[in-house]
Amino acid sequence: MKKIILDVDTGHDDAIAIEMAAGSSDLEILGIVAVSGNQTLDKTLENTLNLCDSLGIKAPVFRGSEFPLIRQRVVAGKIHGETGFDGPVFGPRKKQAESQRGVDFIVNSVLEAPGEVYLVPTGPLTDIALAMRLDSRVASLVKGIVLMGGSLGKGNVTPSAEFNIYADPEAASIVFSSGAPIVMMGLDVTLSVVLDPPRIQQITSKPGKARSILKASMEFYTQSCLRYAGSYPAMHDPCTIAYLHDPSMFSVKPMRIEVETKGSLTYGRTVGIEDSQSRTLVACKVDQQRFWSFLDSALEDRA
Repeated sequence: MKKIILDVDTGHDDAIAIEMAAGSSDLEILGIVAVSGNQTLDKTLENTLNLCDSLGIKAPVFRGSEFPLIRQRVVAGKIHGETGFDGPVFGPRKKQAESQRGVDFIVNSVLEAPGEVYLVPTGPLTDIALAMRLDSRVASLVKGIVLMGGSLGKGNVTPSAEFNIYADPEAASIVFSSGAPIVMMGLDVTLSVVLDPPRIQQITSKPGKARSILKASMEFYTQSCLRYAGSYPAMHDPCTIAYLHDPSMFSVKPMRIEVETKGSLTYGRTVGIEDSQSRTLVACKVDQQRFWSFLDSALEDRA
């Protein structure tokens, strides 16, 4: 069983990634750290706690970074709504955030189990970069970092940049240059995994709490994506969980990734340089049938 720490800015696709991880029999969630990204930290933390409480996810939840390392904070409220997870309605919850800082939890977990822990960031890379700065051993002792972010082509928040990288390019630069083993799930692959109405109907027609939350969230998210992006929702963040479940589901290629932190027009751009010796693998293709089959079975486990 793979030990993972999720680092999330819980919005709609982060929630599905959490659901998938919780419903996967081969993944053990050591903890979940909420970071500012899709919305401000207070909101992404609240979303994470509500989701975990509603689904009975026992993994501890921690408070991550409230602001990027250097740049002014940006959020994706247009896409994910005022709460960052508009759509589902949650009742009173019992689950509370842990008192320990999320960054400290990441560092301690990696050092206590060297070579065993995967970090799975699906938002800005602030927490991961801070963990590496707090203790330089994190980069060499982590089993791997499977992240959602970046693009070898066009971005989705500017013509050059994908949102998670744009939200903290300096943190992304630290992570990609750390020498840690990284798998990058960028827009090059995630935009091909589209949750269109027939697929939503197929997934949500079965009973189960996770499916009902997914249905409520997609009712908002689909309209938001159509309005602002002109397309149905792409399953960006869930690709990280699918890869951890079965890496052979994806085609990847080794590349050195450089992050632009200075260009006024290209700020946050990820530049891929072919390098057979690189410890960074960039996903370029996914087996659609196997992805959807895994998503469905993971939600079934949570029913």
